[in-house]
Amino acid sequence: MYEILAYLVERYFDFGSYPDLEALPRQLAAAGFEPDDIEDALKWLAVLHERAGNEAPSHTHAAPSLRQFAGAEQRKIDVGGRGYLHFLEVAGVLDASQREVVIDRIMALPGSEVATDQLKLIVLMVLWNHGRRPNALIVEELLASGRSESLH
Repeated sequence: MYEILAYLVERYFDFGSYPDLEALPRQLAAAGFEPDDIEDALKWLAVLHERAGNEAPSHTHAAPSLRQFAGAEQRKIDVGGRGYLHFLEVAGVLDASQREVVIDRIMALPGSEVATDQLKLIVLMVLWNHGRRPNALIVEELLASGRSESLH
């Protein structure tokens, strides 16, 4: 499924153009993705889209909060990934509600542990879905690591 998310970022990553979720299955099938992977990715994206639509935009810059991670979250998001999420919140890239959406979407992914490059991709998807355009340097940082390996 990461390949599909990477494909979407690579193909549509203009914050003004999010792919049409109704036409997306055909586009992904035409790009060569497996039907099961497409279905999983669409379910994941639908929940992400729903969460973005249900949140009130945060216009205040509250101080970053310290979050306790549950045992399952600690197993899925390693120390480096948790530290990276905290860094993004301190830097003002994510607010607390977006951080929670990132964690929720990570926990919804298959597999036992999420690599930092995968975490960055999820952060981009959350920001993109929330219509937030982070600083160009942050976008470059989120896209840079492992781009040639992880993007389709």
